[in-house]
Amino acid sequence: MTKRVIILISLSFLLGCNHNRTTDSSGFKKLGLDTASQTYTVTPEDPEMNSAITKAKRTIAEFDEALNRNDTFLTDFAIKKRYPTADNGGEHIWVAILNIENGNYRGIVNNDAEKTTQVKYGDTVIVKKSEITDWMYLDKNLLKGGFTIREIRNHLDKTEKAKMDSSLGFKIQD
Repeated sequence: MTKRVIILISLSFLLGCNHNRTTDSSGFKKLGLDTASQTYTVTPEDPEMNSAITKAKRTIAEFDEALNRNDTFLTDFAIKKRYPTADNGGEHIWVAILNIENGNYRGIVNNDAEKTTQVKYGDTVIVKKSEITDWMYLDKNLLKGGFTIREIRNHLDKTEKAKMDSSLGFKIQD
């Protein structure tokens, strides 16, 4: 049986970039969305998605550099990590980054999980660099990184792509 991997992209979520976001008592941007209905399922053998993950791992230094710049135009820093699921598959979950501690990322789970029970929305987690499956941030509202998001977007038809673009609250350069 082929293992399945779930990639959470949450079209209008991406770190609360949607105009309807709220903030909880900790000051964290709260999503308030059912992200489970906005998933993309791929097999572990999917070559394009694996290429996107490889690119994210290879370029993580760009993310670190931007995070350490403390530039007010750079916002919404997040990384994605694969968490195991009961069916021996995995679910990729976005984590909003708070800081780097001892070479690891400390952040808050920023998706509702569909299948994994390892984490839930709002949990504080530590993620090792080796566990990263994607990274992203916004530079003046323009997506940087987000390789798995781009890969999924590349598979959409023109109408679906336009709908995704209008729901994001930020821009993706082709």
